[in-house]
Amino acid sequence: MNNRSNMQVKPCFSCFLLMCMFASAMSTDPNQRCNEPKNEGEGQKHELRYFFDGNVCTPFFYKGEGGNSNNFDSDQNCTIACLPDQAHQKYPEADAVCSLPVDNGACFAMHLKYYFDTEEKICRLFHYGGCQGNGNRFDTKEECQQTCRGKSGRSLGQGPDINPDETPVSAGLVVGVLGGVVFAVAIFAAVALYVTQKKGKARKRVPTTEMSEM
Repeated sequence: MNNRSNMQVKPCFSCFLLMCMFASAMSTDPNQRCNEPKNEGEGQKHELRYFFDGNVCTPFFYKGEGGNSNNFDSDQNCTIACLPDQAHQKYPEADAVCSLPVDNGACFAMHLKYYFDTEEKICRLFHYGGCQGNGNRFDTKEECQQTCRGKSGRSLGQGPDINPDETPVSAGLVVGVLGGVVFAVAIFAAVALYVTQKKGKARKRVPTTEMSEM
């Protein structure tokens, strides 16, 4: 009788143990943090952080204390934790990031970063918007050079930094400016000629009284 009772208790205990292990695994799921709401915390600081809003990783300002675990120090870390499938494409390992096209991101900040130009084989400056984008983004030129050295067929230091604000002036803009200058000069010349002719006619006109006295 006791043996039969023990046999019945053991399966029940095993099921209970499995349920506890499953619940524990669910509670420690690293992706659970991605489902937590944005929490700026408390304090006076304004630290740039990222949280997962259910679709993408979005920047926010963390006040320095408290908050929750849906709080990442970079878009890359947020993407790796909450969007692992996209992370392999946007942030591949090692120098594979150097083959990605430059991506300014989806936000409207103006952070100066470096990217590796696969055509020119040099590291160039670009404006990063502050969120999303991809791994072909470096804080310094040295970091870009070090990471992408194997992708270059020449020394990465040969190319100058290209400032995105100093873009070449288009031919259409030059023609437009020159056309405007020529038009303005023509108008000025026409007005000056008209005034000169009018003054000349006024000088040639003789009063009637002077004609009668003669």
